[in-house]
Amino acid sequence: MSAGGGLWYGTGINNIGISIDGKYEFNESWAAAPAFTYFLPKDGFTWMVLDLNANYMITEFDGVGGLYGIGGLGMNFSHYKIDANFGALGNYSASGTTTTVGLNLGVGLNVPLSDNMHIAPEMKITINSGTYFRIGAKFMFGF
Repeated sequence: MSAGGGLWYGTGINNIGISIDGKYEFNESWAAAPAFTYFLPKDGFTWMVLDLNANYMITEFDGVGGLYGIGGLGMNFSHYKIDANFGALGNYSASGTTTTVGLNLGVGLNVPLSDNMHIAPEMKITINSGTYFRIGAKFMFGF
C-alpha cells in the first residue's frame, strides 16, 4: 500500500492541479489507484476530479521501473462564478456547478527512488462530454 501527492496539468482548464493519491496492490499485476485532484482556480472556474482507477503492470524495464496501463472512472466537479460590472447598465453575477463522469485511459511508469519511495509520471485522457488530457507525476510513499 502507498500514498502520496502529485502535480498535474489539465487541458480542460489549462491549469495546474495538485493531487492526493493512493495505491493498493492486489497482486504483482493489478492495483487500485484512487486519487483526488484540485486544479487551481482560473477565470472564475474551480475544477476537481475524483479518479477511481485500476493499474495493470505491462512490463518491467531493468534499472528504470514498471510500465503500467491505467483504466477507470473520472468524476469531474466544476464550479463557476462570474461577476461583471457593466457601468450604467448595472452588475451581473452568475454561478453554477456541473458534475460529469468519464472513462479514464492512460499509461504510467513506476520509477523507484528508494525502497519505500517512487515517482510515477503519468499521461491520461478522460473521455466524457468535455474530453480532456492530463499529464503529470505523483510521488508515492510505501508503508
